[in-house]
Amino acid sequence: MSETLSIEREIFVAASAETAFKFFVDPAFMVQWFGRRHTLDPRPGGIFRVEVSAGAVACGTYTEVTPCRRVAFTWGWEGRDDLPPGQSLVEIELEPRDGGVLIRLRHSGFSSSVRAPFMPEDHGKRWSHYLALLQERCAMPELERRLP
Repeated sequence: MSETLSIEREIFVAASAETAFKFFVDPAFMVQWFGRRHTLDPRPGGIFRVEVSAGAVACGTYTEVTPCRRVAFTWGWEGRDDLPPGQSLVEIELEPRDGGVLIRLRHSGFSSSVRAPFMPEDHGKRWSHYLALLQERCAMPELERRLP
């Protein structure tokens, strides 16, 4: 039996919860910090599909969408038998605080049999990278964020 692993990340962004929420459910916002192409249907059971880089497609379904508070979706990679679409779960919580939002990301459900470069530590490094980009984008004026 293989062990199940998870990773957690936390960042503070200088944006309202409403604006931060859009970065997880609106393709025009998500493309500014994560992925190249997006098919998002942010409702329970709706599709979550992101071409993160050329040929690397993460997909699953939204399991929870609470505007401005919480987003959760299943996650996996097309073409990977060790982390197939829908196998793991990404949960994002948004907590308004001190004129911005504390974002907590938890990615769980990794099997210990996942191979590089898709292991939990690999995902942890990438989430840290992408969340830093999100933090930068949220620090920009509203008008700039809307531009592609």
